[in-house]
Amino acid sequence: MPGIEIAGITKEFPGGVTALNALDLTIEDGEFFALLGPSGCGKTTLLRTIAGLEPATSGQIRIGDRDVTDLSPGDRNVAMVFQDYALYPHMTVRENIAYPLKVKKVARQQRSDEADAAGASLSLDELMERRPGQLSGGQQQRVALARAIACRPDAFLFDEPLSNLDARLRLEARGFLKQLQHDLATTAVFVTHDQSEALALADRMAVMELGEIRQVGTPSDLFPHPANLFVASFIGSTPMNLVPGNAGSDGVTFEGGVLPVAASALPVAGGDAEAADVVYGIRPEYVDVTGPGDGLDGTVTVTENLGTQFLVTVEIGGVQLRATVPEGDEPRLGDRVGLAPDARRALLYDVATGSLLG
Repeated sequence: MPGIEIAGITKEFPGGVTALNALDLTIEDGEFFALLGPSGCGKTTLLRTIAGLEPATSGQIRIGDRDVTDLSPGDRNVAMVFQDYALYPHMTVRENIAYPLKVKKVARQQRSDEADAAGASLSLDELMERRPGQLSGGQQQRVALARAIACRPDAFLFDEPLSNLDARLRLEARGFLKQLQHDLATTAVFVTHDQSEALALADRMAVMELGEIRQVGTPSDLFPHPANLFVASFIGSTPMNLVPGNAGSDGVTFEGGVLPVAASALPVAGGDAEAADVVYGIRPEYVDVTGPGDGLDGTVTVTENLGTQFLVTVEIGGVQLRATVPEGDEPRLGDRVGLAPDARRALLYDVATGSLLG
């Protein structure tokens, strides 16, 4: 199936608002690609620009070997699944699924057959004569997906399609959506502000901020090696520890002591470690909780139950550091403990630019 190539796409709205700032991005054919970022970062605008619902101010969009920059949405052969599913309340499930084919003037019997086949693939056989108001949220989502499948598009565009589902159903739908995309082998672009969805679903992902792409990579690239402070603070269900300090040959000195870091990550000058102001980053998952005197000593101020783990916040020299411990091993509030960060997992960021050093 065709991939998507975005070259220098800029989108400006009246009043001088730049929603997308000269973006370059290549999405491979058959890839499940996530656009991740906070509200207002431009991810939905980029999706709508790919779909043709928003005209680009400048730049080019190619789907496969076609330049679609100036084509209408109906001529781009993409299918979009919206956050609210956008089903027609007066139509049956069959009619909703078949409606895009009707717009394309496909013969009645053929579009009915296509709708039945798409519905069957998503286990909607028993619901084809119902209307959206008679369906649960998960069933409505499957109808929206079936409508997209029936079009046989070159690409699926998903605009936060799981956000209206409850927590349990979201987890089920997440796995279902990934399996469906894999089976269809169709390029998919998925917009979300939920990093856990992006990490679970995406083959690759782009993290966006203020209309720009801050980092592109696989989940296994971005989670352990965020390229800048914005990505470091945004990616991960537990916030990364980010501690300002001074890097030297022994590690990074801060108010509570010295944080260990691999020698290869230290700023160097002439082969020797160079003292420099940095931000020390390490994920709570890479910090061990030990006994007092065996690491950086501090006082437990917060414990949060994550299910099979606890997130423990420890105050050390006026700085809050977090670590995870297995369920049953959690300390109590007020306990004195030690923290032992894994030096191999520590990252250093430039204070001025926010970029990863080394």
